[in-house]
Amino acid sequence: MAELGANWIMVPRAVEWARSEIGEMKEAWRAHGHDPERLENSAEFGGCILAEGEPPDSSRAKAQAGPMAMLALHNWTDADQFGSIFGPIAPAFQPLAEAYQKIYRSYESANARYLVNHRRPLMFVRPEEEVLCTAELIKAATFTGTRAEMRERLRGLRDAGCTELSVQIRHGHPQMLEEWADLFAAV
Repeated sequence: MAELGANWIMVPRAVEWARSEIGEMKEAWRAHGHDPERLENSAEFGGCILAEGEPPDSSRAKAQAGPMAMLALHNWTDADQFGSIFGPIAPAFQPLAEAYQKIYRSYESANARYLVNHRRPLMFVRPEEEVLCTAELIKAATFTGTRAEMRERLRGLRDAGCTELSVQIRHGHPQMLEEWADLFAAV
């Protein structure tokens, strides 16, 4: 991408990760003779703005952030074949990844399991995945937290050099648009 001077879309897991990735991309741009200050990048993420005291695995949070959290497990399952946008599996999530591997191996046909794995991603948490969509996975793989926490994370992305922010709004959850729009306005 850098050799073409192409801009970039990333799926940030955390602010520090985004800062590091943007730094690497700017360095690659510089190495290919492009002005790194002209790099535009979009951070695209899923998540949920939690009410005070609401757990990250509440039914509402699972509906809004769960599909992105499950994408991490889907991605780790296909990483050998397609690469990983979530980086290596953190040791804390190894048991979840192994449990998802068992689900994945049940998909038919055996030579095209990846097609089932990527059917309707980011739309909902599949029934067989519900037990794997934990509060810890949601917090680690998505932008889920209280309004104050998310405001700080969005500011962190901005300060890290993100030029555009994009949140995935889930079908059937129109209030998400207003909640996130209000939060973006506060940043």
